[in-house]
Amino acid sequence: MLQDIKPSEFLTALRAWTQKIRAGELSARIPDRSPPDVSELGQDINFVAEMLESLSRDAEIQLQRHTEHIARKNKSLKILYDVVTSINMSRNVHELLTRFLHTMTELVDARGAAVYLEAKKNTFSLIAETGVAATLSEGSPYLPESVRASDEKEAIPIRVIPIPDQIGRQCGLAGERLSILIIPLQYRGKVLGVYNLYIDGDQFKSDGEYEELFTSMGRHLGIAVEKARLDKEANALSIMRERTNIANELHDSLAQTLASIKYQVRVLDETIHQEDEAATWQELERIESTIDEAHTELRTLIAHFRMPIGESSLTVSVEQVIERFKQDCDDVQVYLQKEWPDTTLPPQIELQVLRVIQEALTNVRKHSEADTVRVLMRGDTEGHYTILIEDDGVGITDLEKQDSVGEHVGISIMQDRADRIGGTLTVDGELGEGVQVRFEFDYLPGDLKDDVQYEMV
Repeated sequence: MLQDIKPSEFLTALRAWTQKIRAGELSARIPDRSPPDVSELGQDINFVAEMLESLSRDAEIQLQRHTEHIARKNKSLKILYDVVTSINMSRNVHELLTRFLHTMTELVDARGAAVYLEAKKNTFSLIAETGVAATLSEGSPYLPESVRASDEKEAIPIRVIPIPDQIGRQCGLAGERLSILIIPLQYRGKVLGVYNLYIDGDQFKSDGEYEELFTSMGRHLGIAVEKARLDKEANALSIMRERTNIANELHDSLAQTLASIKYQVRVLDETIHQEDEAATWQELERIESTIDEAHTELRTLIAHFRMPIGESSLTVSVEQVIERFKQDCDDVQVYLQKEWPDTTLPPQIELQVLRVIQEALTNVRKHSEADTVRVLMRGDTEGHYTILIEDDGVGITDLEKQDSVGEHVGISIMQDRADRIGGTLTVDGELGEGVQVRFEFDYLPGDLKDDVQYEMV
């Protein structure tokens, strides 16, 4: 039996133990051979050593777990970053959903997966599939418990359900513990699509850290689905607007020229009946000139889909429009009053101004039976502009009770042109007191309003 160590030897042992502890050897202990008067102290020191060793092991385990958690978080953040980047760059939402179908499958080592999109209310169409989902996805998708959140800001949770036994037997998976992970593609509390992932048993419970990731992916991809839908609607609206613009441009250019030809043919018919050969040739030359003008306008529309002001100023272009009006209506006196500043307006605005004047004069020629027309163009240094076209004709009582809808659509077109540049247009007229068209807008160089869409057409 070993003899007890002396107190001096105990101090030597304590010093040696301290050095081992400082060197990281936490399993070091003081020999339990101390004299009775220091034995209890040695036991207490060894107890502290055991606690220190235990705490060190626990800290190492916690550090390892924390490191693994950070690694998973970094992976999740990388995936979310990839999702957001792909949403901004991808033009095909189907390709986007298919790409992340495979990403989700790899994350949870799923046996298969499928993604569906809502085609119409409560009806979903299959977009892509992989693995066992090729046979499991023929029917309707498995949806979350709620297809709409009570609050638009509230996320619809993902869920895991066991695969029905009947489905498992049909697919040769009887006896296997498969579950379906349901990940909704959601936007503002509404399900726009869904991922179905077929996983082994309770696998997702052991990978619970991915719940937040999949929820975020579902919400981001839901935004992508909604964005694609809005882009599609915007494209359809753009096509409709383009068609309207074409109709307006045809009405304001070629249609008016053809109407002028129609009017000139009527005059020619009257001239022929009067057997005035000189006047007949004069009307024929006028018609030929108008046809040439119509041909030029048509070529301009085809080439540029706009009526360019050209190198001439707006006032010069207005003078040309008025001169043409005088040729068509030589019995009507036209007065042009210009109080226009020496300011160059954007071509978009000048075109709308010119078209409004042109349409107003066309309505005068067609409906007013006027003897006199006045065109006022006024602008000031503060950027306020006013266009006034007034006549002394028969006037109007109700613009909606005109005879021909096709011929009088010009008023709504004028209103639309005023709206495009943030202006206002009013049409006033009393029976027997003529009609007044007032077009007003504001513009200062370099001060285009962000909420106003300026168009060339």
